[in-house]
Amino acid sequence: MRISHLQALADIVLGDPEALALAYHETITGAEPVFESDAARGRFAVALKAVGIATDAARFQAAYAKLQQSADRKDEPVEPACRDCGSTNLTRDAFVAWDSDTQQWVLSATYKSTTCHACDAESDDLCRWKPIKDRLDELSSPASQ
Repeated sequence: MRISHLQALADIVLGDPEALALAYHETITGAEPVFESDAARGRFAVALKAVGIATDAARFQAAYAKLQQSADRKDEPVEPACRDCGSTNLTRDAFVAWDSDTQQWVLSATYKSTTCHACDAESDDLCRWKPIKDRLDELSSPASQ
């Protein structure tokens, strides 16, 4: 079982409607986690939704509606910057597993802890998302058209 599946199962056990809504949204949109078949993804989504509604229907539906609205918006490009020093030299660790069927490494999870290589800060809430102004200017310049 992949780590992302275990996280979703932990969300089910803990019964947090917002976490369940996020796990449900990621499951049905295909963003996370990786499943061996669409049927397995569907069964998992049904379980997440059922527990979310049973736990607190109003909070689950409100959280899911908010996720849908934010997914429908086309946001301007952003990049993470360190909340302490402003550097964009940030990384996160990830977990990959070997997939014997496809004969390649498959990304299974990205950990939330972020490390800034400029100031050596590390935290789950280190990132501050800022617009990529240079890229926006570049895309709107006459030379790029």
